[in-house]
Formats: sequence, structure tokens, C-alpha cells
Amino acid sequence: MKSTLIFTTLVFAFYININAQTEGSIVYSETFKLDLQIEGMDDSMKEMIPQSQTVKRELFFGNNQSVFKTQKGEGVDDVDISSDDGSFEIVIMIDDAVDNILYKNMKEKAIIHQKGIMGKPFLVIDDLKRIKWKITPEKVKYLGYECQKAVLETNDVFVIAWFTSQIPVQVGPSDYHGLPGAILMVNVNDGEVEFKATKVDLRTLDENMLQAPKKGKEITEEEYQSIQKEKESEMTQMHGRRERKEIRN
Repeated sequence: MKSTLIFTTLVFAFYININAQTEGSIVYSETFKLDLQIEGMDDSMKEMIPQSQTVKRELFFGNNQSVFKTQKGEGVDDVDISSDDGSFEIVIMIDDAVDNILYKNMKEKAIIHQKGIMGKPFLVIDDLKRIKWKITPEKVKYLGYECQKAVLETNDVFVIAWFTSQIPVQVGPSDYHGLPGAILMVNVNDGEVEFKATKVDLRTLDENMLQAPKKGKEITEEEYQSIQKEKESEMTQMHGRRERKEIRN
């Protein structure tokens, strides 16, 4: 009787542990370079432009879903610098931090991305696309997890990702997913953008943490890009020459 009770307890504990490993949250530090090379910009203006920006984002995952968003109070401000003579203006847009929510449903192969243009929210609907990763044998230890290296190379981007099969869910920060384990680190184009997990918390989540965003009009990615270009054109006509760089997750 005693042996049976011990065995049952061990099996139950193992079951709880397995479930916990596929649900929880990961906090990431996202750093992106602001390497602006603008003709006619003097040294005094160059010194005013930050070399990089860092923001804290959090990924919630479970039940074949994930939600990626900026932590409350952890966004960064836009940069807006004007030349003394008013000849041009540098505008660096760092997305609508609080309203920017990326929802993925792995079972339904769907993405809903809530993001804004000049304060107006939109729901960009898209398919969850398969990423053609190449998994390498290289491994490192990070945050106590054994991570394996995967690479993605296209015409204009080279991505290195480190994932851990100890968290057996195909999730990751921003647009990155589809590896046999949670992605803890991402390096895009030799440090142009970097994601590094700073905290992993495996736990049962409240249902509302994995809800799809609902704020804004539903549009496609192509429609979103078209609206964005139209608004940028309007801003240029209103304010004259503006060098513009946008950072969006």
C-alpha cells in the first residue's frame, strides 16, 4: 500500500512538472541599433542621437498560443531632433509600446497583430508562416537551460537563434517561432536587433493572458503598409524634410 502511494505521488508530480514546462512567460530585453547615416548632418546632431535603444518585452505562452507585448512602464520614447535652421528633422518612431500586441495561434496557424499608426490601432490579420530554420549542433548554457543554435538566412537578413528543448514549445520573441523549443536569444544581422531572455517563469497562466487582441479595425499586412506610407507622405508634406526610422516588433 505504501509503495503504491509513493509511486502514484511520483507519477502525479511528474505529470504536473511536464505541464508546467509548456506554459508560462519569458521576459526579454530587446536592443536595436540606431545607426543613422544622414548626409548633411553635423557632429552636434549626431551626438544627440542615441546609438541604441533597449526595451523590455514579455512573451506569454500556453495551449498552443502565445502573446508578445511590451511590459507596462517599460516602453521607450520616440526621438525627434530638429536642426537649428529647420532644414530637416530626424524622427525615430519606437512603435506604440502599450498597444503593440502580437498574438499567435499555432494550432490554427494564425497571427493577429495589434499595432498603431500615429495613435490609431489596427488589427493586422495574417497566416502563421513556417520559418525555414537550419539547426546546428552548437550548444551553450543560458539561464540554466541548454540551448541549441539555429540559423535563418534570406536575401536581406541573417538570424541566429538559441532555443531550448527543455521548454518544448515552438514559441519565441517577435516574429520568431517554429523551433523544437522556446527561443531564448535572437541576433539579427550581427546585432542590428537582439533579443535576450532575462527571466523564465514556468507556471499556469490565467486565461486572459492568452487572449487575442481586439482593439482596432481588421486589415491585412499589405493594407497596413499602404496606410503607413500614406500617413508618412502626409507628414512630409506638412513638415518638410524629415529623415525617418521606425522600429517595430
